[in-house]
Amino acid sequence: MHRRQLICTGGTQRVVLDDRGRIIELGSQERCFTPQQRRAITLRDGGCLIPGCSVPASWCEIHHVIPDTDGGPTHPDNGVLVCWFHHRSIETSGWGIRMHRGVPQIRPPVWLDPGGGWRNATKSPTRIADRLERRSGPAA
Repeated sequence: MHRRQLICTGGTQRVVLDDRGRIIELGSQERCFTPQQRRAITLRDGGCLIPGCSVPASWCEIHHVIPDTDGGPTHPDNGVLVCWFHHRSIETSGWGIRMHRGVPQIRPPVWLDPGGGWRNATKSPTRIADRLERRSGPAA
């Protein structure tokens, strides 16, 4: 696993030992998403955001859209659900992910959609139903 990917998934923690092996500093886990944040992101995203991927939310990892190492916060507005495969290949696949006012957007690779632009992304049944309801107008 690439070091940046391991860091993105929260798989590292800084531990500082003194000369005798005593732990003198234990890095904070603050860069890992909390269970409450995961629930919120799961409700919003519904599963892996990459179109055509059917991996459910419970099997997904949370990806920092702006990496922690670049100052990206560990906040639902900066985390999206992606499956293990897409998380490992996001930097080389050509897929673009960004947040726009707290909403995840996806841009397909050029080889898949040469004129492709940014599109709101969700697989959440609740959000899809809400969107359909807004389009059809108020219920009678």
